[in-house]
Amino acid sequence: MPRFTIGEFVELNGLLGELHGGTTGTVVSVVPNKQGITALDEYEIAFDDSRQLRLCRFQLTHVVVTDDERHEKAASLVSQGETNLGRKPT
Repeated sequence: MPRFTIGEFVELNGLLGELHGGTTGTVVSVVPNKQGITALDEYEIAFDDSRQLRLCRFQLTHVVVTDDERHEKAASLVSQGETNLGRKPT
């Protein structure tokens, strides 16, 4: 089962996020991995600046939209069986 669904806000993870300034986008399509490797599920992400990127699950993190419409990284999913895949603790 895909980790993200269409319409969810996500942010680039790790080094990608650092290189692109923590860019936040919206999931517009989901392509599950044919071998069932969920870390390699592909997501097409649309960004506010008209870019669209196709990224794997491990390259993305959840984002929560607060009442004042700011985007914030969601709480760690490590307790739900996810790993940080080498990310430095925040």
